[in-house]
Amino acid sequence: MGELVASAEQRVRELGLPIPDYANPPYGQRYGRLKPFHRIGNLLELSGLTPENRAGERLHPGVVGRDVSVEEGYQAARLTAIHTLGLIRYALGSLDDVVSLSRALCFVLCPPGFDRLHEVSNGASDLFREVFGDEIGSLGRASVGVTALSRNNCFELWLSLECTPVPTAS
Repeated sequence: MGELVASAEQRVRELGLPIPDYANPPYGQRYGRLKPFHRIGNLLELSGLTPENRAGERLHPGVVGRDVSVEEGYQAARLTAIHTLGLIRYALGSLDDVVSLSRALCFVLCPPGFDRLHEVSNGASDLFREVFGDEIGSLGRASVGVTALSRNNCFELWLSLECTPVPTAS
């Protein structure tokens, strides 16, 4: 028999992760009218998230490789992934409704020539594997260096995932 793996909701509790509630106040109010997520059948696409909490406080704002170290960028990406869990929970009701993470598009605020983007983005990828396990939590990823992000955040994440089907009425 295989080893029993804890559910994502159980893992979040075990890890003591501070998952934000995106229901109140509504997602995105600082950035104008935004659609927090879009669901097409079993595909859920999330709007961009940053290492910025619900009160607007940012973790390590600035340019990675200049104002922000790679390790600080990693921590910002990890916090962004925690925020992403809150948006998943808002969209689906439970992290246990995630079937598989599909792909992540990671934006890193950095100077031209900075080539350690993957080391920053690993902060998000590592967190997802901790919560969902290797099978569900591993994903395809692209890390893109950019010269500007809203409010000088050092990291932004777009995530797509497969979720359980919506129950049909009988």
